[in-house]
Formats: sequence, structure tokens, C-alpha cells
Amino acid sequence: MTPSRVGDYVKGRAQVRQQHVIERVSHGLRIPGEMLGLAPQPWEENRAAETTGAAVDPVRAVAVDHGEAVPWDEPGDSALPFGDAVELSLKVDIEVGPEGDVRLTYRQVVLNLTGRPLTRMVREMWFERTRGRLTITPTDACDRQIAIQRLYDTTGLSKFACQISPPVPPGETTVIEYVCEGGMFVDSTYWRQAIARPTRDFSLSVTQHGVTEFRGCGAIEQHPDGSENSVTQHTRWSLDEDRLHVTLSRQDLHANQYVTLRWDVVHDSA
Repeated sequence: MTPSRVGDYVKGRAQVRQQHVIERVSHGLRIPGEMLGLAPQPWEENRAAETTGAAVDPVRAVAVDHGEAVPWDEPGDSALPFGDAVELSLKVDIEVGPEGDVRLTYRQVVLNLTGRPLTRMVREMWFERTRGRLTITPTDACDRQIAIQRLYDTTGLSKFACQISPPVPPGETTVIEYVCEGGMFVDSTYWRQAIARPTRDFSLSVTQHGVTEFRGCGAIEQHPDGSENSVTQHTRWSLDEDRLHVTLSRQDLHANQYVTLRWDVVHDSA
């Protein structure tokens, strides 16, 4: 949490309404979860393990020390690799207007487990249909200066790098958030997300406006060896008047995996 954000809370310019912020306070000030209405926090378990001499997952300890609230398996399960930049969380929010125009927001919490400062991260964006060139803009939620360097552009495809300043030292985390506009969903409504690096917590959220009928959704997880399995059971959806909301959550994904969410709707412009 940045000093300016802490100042907003202290001076009353902002109020804490989200659980993950309360969890950050618990982590940062080492306040037991029960005192803030939370379950016991991971750092409490780590402290107990250290006291009893039990083994502590080093990746878990690094993440907790940097204030990241992420789901953890038992120590030793799906351990994240040192020597790589990993994503403690990757959140993709897709908002679709009545005419199919898309506003897509990416939020990454990145932990640098390399032995050198992290200065850039390369990503790409692809849409089957667009309204001209895709625009990609960092948001104010980033805790460092983020500059978008366009590497390669074609119709519907943009490959780009997020330049990070100041660089992220080894063992520290950063938040990268940006918005992409210009894409469209016309004939097909699906999103295929490439997992570029080990990812602890992944969530994909779709909100579509102007929906008159929802016919169902499905999700597939593809593994690095090419095998696939359904993860539809991890989706949730609701239809509020003409607004559809679908979410998919997954944990402990590996590099070179893909997660695809499809949803079938009838909308006003049909």
C-alpha cells in the first residue's frame, strides 16, 4: 500500500470497504485476524510454524511479508519457482456494452523472484473484431510508473511491454493495472487467456449489458502438454434485468496454460 493511500485513510478522504484492504492492514501491522473480524491470517500460521520448528514455504513467507492476500495450499504443494517473476494474482475484468464494445481491465500483482530488478513485462491482446487500433492505458492503481511500449500491432492484435519505473527489486511486489479499449464481441462471446508465468490466483469476470436471454456458459483449462479439462464448475453467473455477470476463478496455474470462458447470450441488438 502506497504512503499516499495510507494518508487518504488516516485523513478520512477514503474509507476501507473491501476485505482485501483490511487483510493488508492485518498483514502490515501484524494484527491477529480475529481482532478485525477475519479468519486467522497466513502470517499467523507462519509465526506458529516458526515457533514449533515446522517447515515454512519460502514463497508463502515472501508474499505475506509484502502484504499480498492470496490462497495458499499446504506447504510444498504447487510451489512457485524461484528465478522467475510470478503472479500472486491476475484479475481480468471484461465489460461489454449493448453494441458489443469492450472495456477490458487487467490487474496483476507480480512478485519478483529473480535475482535482478524487474523492469518490464511483455503481454499481448487479441480481439476477433475491433473498432480500429486497440488502445492500452495504465491506471492510477499502479504503485509504480507504468509506460506502455507497443512492440507489434496488426488488426485486432497488439503485443506490448509494460515498462516499470522504478524497477521492482528481487523479493518485492508491484501492482500493474491497465485498460484496453477498442475490442468488440459481435458474433462470438468468449475469452481465451494465456497464462504467461506461474499464477497463484486467477479470476476472469465478464459483465455484459443489453442481454435479453442467457443460454449458458462453459470453461476449459488447457495444460502445457496440450491436454484439456472442463472447469465449468468453477463459474458463477447472475442475470439482473438486462445485465449478465459471469465469473471464473482458478488457482495455481502454470506457465503456458490457457483458460477459456465462453458464454451464450441473446442481446438487444440481435
